[in-house]
Amino acid sequence: MPVSTVESIIYRLHEPLPMRFTAGMLVSSMYYVFSDTKIDALSEALAKNEDIFACAVVDRSMKVHGVIVRKDLFDILGRRFGRELYYNKTALDMIQRVQSFPYNIHVFECAKIIERDLLTGVQDYYVLLDDNGCYSGIFSTKDMLIFLSRLTRIDIDQAKRIISRIIKKEYIIKTKRLHIAVRTEMVQDIGGDSYYVLSSKSKNQHVIAVCDVSGKGIAASMITTLISGMISSYDFEKNSIEYFLIQLNNFIYTTFEGERFVTACFMLIDEDSGMLNMYDFGHSMTYLLRNNNMFKLSLKEINIPLGIQKMHSVNGGRAKIEPGDTIIAFTDGIIEQRNIEGKEYGVQRLNKLIIDNNTFDPMNTINAAFDTIKNYKGRYPQQDDMTLLCIRYE
Repeated sequence: MPVSTVESIIYRLHEPLPMRFTAGMLVSSMYYVFSDTKIDALSEALAKNEDIFACAVVDRSMKVHGVIVRKDLFDILGRRFGRELYYNKTALDMIQRVQSFPYNIHVFECAKIIERDLLTGVQDYYVLLDDNGCYSGIFSTKDMLIFLSRLTRIDIDQAKRIISRIIKKEYIIKTKRLHIAVRTEMVQDIGGDSYYVLSSKSKNQHVIAVCDVSGKGIAASMITTLISGMISSYDFEKNSIEYFLIQLNNFIYTTFEGERFVTACFMLIDEDSGMLNMYDFGHSMTYLLRNNNMFKLSLKEINIPLGIQKMHSVNGGRAKIEPGDTIIAFTDGIIEQRNIEGKEYGVQRLNKLIIDNNTFDPMNTINAAFDTIKNYKGRYPQQDDMTLLCIRYE
């Protein structure tokens, strides 16, 4: 095994190239000393090399006895009569017994084994061994935490890129009689809000949805991706929206076993007839603006949120929209946003704002709402994701 000499008594292995996602990727020290090394000589060598924070103690066949941690050694020697007491001791007398792992053990398996150590916040050390049981390096709980943190950041960044392709911050579409605009503001990199607009190719019909996944992070992004995939691949021209919603609910429930759920409002709008079919899954934040009056669109029987339990049928409702009508749907992050006094923005403020700023361009209405909410919260942080959908029927 190739080595290099740092001091006459401290040696360093030439680090081999580890396999991907193995514990070898965690190695932060390749230093070692032999077990008969005197402590006074070792302390002098370490004093000259401040980058050596830990080294293994091995015999002449490179079998590991334990580890000497620089800080712990100097703490002992710094005590009263410390140097005198340990002057003639050897490295073997000062070792810390540590856990060992195969150099090519999978990093996640290793993390599972030392999970309790990771949760303590104390920096513990471990040694890695090659196929012959010989010394191959040292890593610590800190090294493992840094690796897992970086890996999580990579996963989050990738999830964020995927979600940003599915859920645009702003979306506008204008058809013959409909003008649809949506805006969403996430409180974190990956939020729980999502929206979907799918237009029929042969009919003047549109499936529109606003969803709010419980929780945040990777799991929420998985559900958002799942819903997007199912909506985009489903043939709404040949099959009913009710059947789709049943299948969507049952798939979310089967996949996440009730641990995650989605509040949602799905709408099917026929722009020729002005017929609106609505399916509310515990969302209840959809309103109709007509002649400067705001009406809440609600069902006699609201469905439970998607993913809580299996469904065999869904409840829906129908309404006729007229030229000049505006439909708004939003997530609770908007009305539950607080200001520095701890007061929520509320539905009444939002409805009044929509009425006062209703124009032929729904995105102008949406932007006015977000600007007002931003001013309302002031220095108070955004608490939850915010999504506002506005549909103008011409």
